[in-house]
Amino acid sequence: MKTKFMLLAVVVILILVNSAKAQHRYVETDGGVAFDGYDLVSYFKNPKPLKGRQQHKMEYDGLTLYFASAKNLAEFKKKPDDYLPAYGGYCAIAVSNDNYVSPNFANYSIQDGKLLFFEVRGFWNGRTEWEKDPELHEILADKHYREEFDQSENN
Repeated sequence: MKTKFMLLAVVVILILVNSAKAQHRYVETDGGVAFDGYDLVSYFKNPKPLKGRQQHKMEYDGLTLYFASAKNLAEFKKKPDDYLPAYGGYCAIAVSNDNYVSPNFANYSIQDGKLLFFEVRGFWNGRTEWEKDPELHEILADKHYREEFDQSENN
């Protein structure tokens, strides 16, 4: 009986995890400010990312973005694709598993010039999991993200 209950619990968890599909190309924002208010340019320029400021904000592709300085805002405007996070800001390891969850925006990595975010749950860190085989995870995440949004944009 205990084994059947455990099996049922695993099936329910798998169904819930696999139903976590993205609703939007970019991860949902809390309070209307994308990426928890972090300055996207600062991830590439500073040892730690900086929180943006309301006086240096802009709207871009449906997102409200904050920047720490007018200089970073101007730099983003020149080449936004250089700074936007991969996989719409969703947790990269989750996307490689065809799931779409909000990450911890302070838990990130720059890989091949791309900003990747990762979630943290208890003692589990998505970045640590990604780093076990980054090439494989990148292939899978690219495939799943492209399928999710190419399909939804064509409907």
